[in-house]
Amino acid sequence: MHSPNWLIDPEGSYANWQAEEAAGADRRPFAEQSIVQHRAMFSRFHRYLASRGQTVATFGSDHIDGFLIHIAPDCADGTTTQSCYLKLIDRLTRRLVDVGVRQENPAATMLLTQSWPEDEPTPVYLSFEDDERLQRSLVVPDDPSFKIIRNKAVVALLAASGITSAELKRLKRADLEVGGIRPDVAIAKSGPRLARKIPIDVCALEVLTAYLAKRDEMTCTSEWLFVATAAGKPVKDDTLGQCVRKALAEVDVAAADMSPRLLRNTYCRRHLRAGKTNEQVSSLLGLSSHRTAVRIRQTIEEMYDPHETHSLP
Repeated sequence: MHSPNWLIDPEGSYANWQAEEAAGADRRPFAEQSIVQHRAMFSRFHRYLASRGQTVATFGSDHIDGFLIHIAPDCADGTTTQSCYLKLIDRLTRRLVDVGVRQENPAATMLLTQSWPEDEPTPVYLSFEDDERLQRSLVVPDDPSFKIIRNKAVVALLAASGITSAELKRLKRADLEVGGIRPDVAIAKSGPRLARKIPIDVCALEVLTAYLAKRDEMTCTSEWLFVATAAGKPVKDDTLGQCVRKALAEVDVAAADMSPRLLRNTYCRRHLRAGKTNEQVSSLLGLSSHRTAVRIRQTIEEMYDPHETHSLP
C-alpha cells in the first residue's frame, strides 16, 4: 500500500507513526522523551535530504553516508551519536518499505559495514590463514557468466584495496586500472576523506582483469564500474553483502560480521603485518586518525614479535 503522506508531509507522517505504531527492538512503545528525540533526529535528517534535492523515497547509501559525515563535527569522541542516527534511519526505511514508499533499505547493510563507535571491542577480521584461503579462491571460473565474475570482482577489490562498500558503489569504470606497472583504484574525495589512489594487491588482478573484459563488452552507456543489469544500473548494498558472504562460505570461513567491513579490517591487518606503518595504512584506508590502525595492530602484537614483519602473499 503506497502512502503519499510520507511524500507530502514527511515530518508529520513520522510523528504519527511514532505516536501510533513505532516501537523498539523489544516491541515496547518508545518513551515520550525518546519520541521527542527521535522526531528531532528525523527532522535533521529530512532537512539534510531536502538540501540535497532528495526525499524519503529517493535517498540512497551515499546520502546516508554524506549525512553522517555532515553531523560528524557535532559528535563527541567516544559517543554513539552517529550509530543512533543510522539505527533510526534503518528503522525509518524499513517502515517506508513496509508501506510501499520505497523498495529497498540502504541503511541495513551500512549497519554492518560501519565502525560504531571507535572505542568498540576488538574489530572483527579474518585470521591470516583464512585471509590467505580467501585470496587463493580469487580465481576466474571456467566460462563464468557476467554475474558470477562481477561478484568475484566485488570481493576481490574489497579484499585487495580495503575500500568501503560506499566507495566501491561510487566507482566509475575509469577509476580502476589493472594494467601497467602499478595497478590501482582511484577513490574520489568524500567528506573529510581525501582523494587517493590505492595499489591493488596482486591476489585480485586475475579476477579484476577478467571482469573488466566482460564489463567493456557491455553496450550500456553507464559509467559505473559495477553494474547490476545490462541497462547499467549500479549494484545495490544488499548485493555487496551477499557477494562477501557467499565468497566466505565457499572457503568454509565464518565470522561474526561477514560483511565488506570484515574485508576492510582484514586488509588493514594484512598490511600492518607486512611492515607498513600506522600512518601508511590509515592513508590507504582514507582515515585521518590512526586509531583503527593502532587497534588492529594490537591484535598482531599479541601473536607476534612486534618487530617481526612478513611479506604480502
